[in-house]
Amino acid sequence: MAEAGFSPCAITTLPAKTTTGILRTVMKLPAKNEKLMLQVFFLLLSPSSLLVLLHYHVAGPLIQKIEDAHETSSLDPKDVRALVGIEIPFFLSFCVVSLFGISVTIYSSALTYTDKSTTLKELALWIGSTWKKPAITWIHIFLQTIVYVFLSLGSVRLTALIGAGDASYLCGWIVGILAASLYLYLACVWILALVISIVENDSSGAKAIEKARRLVHQGRRIQGFFLMLILSAVSFPIYVLFYVTTTDDDDEIGGLTRFAFIFIATVLFCLANSFTFMVFTVFHFECKQNHGEKSVETEFGPGYLLVPTVIHPDA
Repeated sequence: MAEAGFSPCAITTLPAKTTTGILRTVMKLPAKNEKLMLQVFFLLLSPSSLLVLLHYHVAGPLIQKIEDAHETSSLDPKDVRALVGIEIPFFLSFCVVSLFGISVTIYSSALTYTDKSTTLKELALWIGSTWKKPAITWIHIFLQTIVYVFLSLGSVRLTALIGAGDASYLCGWIVGILAASLYLYLACVWILALVISIVENDSSGAKAIEKARRLVHQGRRIQGFFLMLILSAVSFPIYVLFYVTTTDDDDEIGGLTRFAFIFIATVLFCLANSFTFMVFTVFHFECKQNHGEKSVETEFGPGYLLVPTVIHPDA
C-alpha cells in the first residue's frame, strides 16, 4: 500500500474561489492526474454501458409493445406487470452502479485536488471497506427526495384547485417555480452530504445531511444554489437525451446506429454526473476553508488512516 495520503499534521490552505473559479478548477482537475481520472471514467462507463444496453435488449421490446397497445387502447395488464418485474431489478442495479460511480468519482477527485496519489486497486479496497456510509446517506436522500416531490406536486395541485381561471394557472406556475428553486438548494445540500459521507470518516446518513446543511448555511448558500443551477442547466438536456435514446425504440434506425446513439448518450450521462460530483467535492473543500478548517482529513481504506484535523483561527 502506498504511503501517500493526507498527513494528519498537514495544513492545506485553499484560497477562496468564486463560482466560476470552482468550475474552472474542476475543468483543470483531470490534468493533474490524467491516468487515474481516465481509469476512473472508464471504470464508471463500463458497467453503465453494459447495464443500459442490457436494459434496451431486455425491456425495450416490451416497452414498445406497451406503447403501441396504449395507442390502440388494447393494453394488456400482464405486459405492464411483466415490465414492472423487469424494471425493478434494473433500477436496483442502476442504483448500485450509480453509488459506486459517485463514491469513486468523489474520492479520486478529493485526492487529486489535494495533490495526493492513489491507484485503482487502493480505490477498490477503500470502496470495499467504506461503502456503507455513502449507501446510508444515499438512502436518506432518496427518501427525502420522494417526500419532497410528492409535497411539491401536492402543493401545485392544491393551488390549482383553490384558485379559478387565469389566477389559478399563474399561482400554480409560481408555486412550481418556488418548489423547483427550493429543490436546487436541497439538491446542493444532498450532494454535499454524499461528499461528506465519503471523504470524512465520522459522518453518514442524517448526520452527513445536517453537517452539509450547516456548511452551506454559513455563507455558501448563494454559491451552492448557483452551482446547482448551472449544473442542472447543463445536465438536464443530457438526461433527456439519455432517457429518450435508451427508451425510444425507433424501427427506422438500424441496430448499429442505435447502439452508437446509446453509447454516446451514456458517455455524456457519465460525464455530466462525474462533473457534478467533482464540482461539489471542490465545493466541500471551499466550505471547509471558509469555516476556518484548514485541513480536511478522511479515511481511505486499509493502509490509509486520514484523521479529521480541524484548526480553528483561535487555536
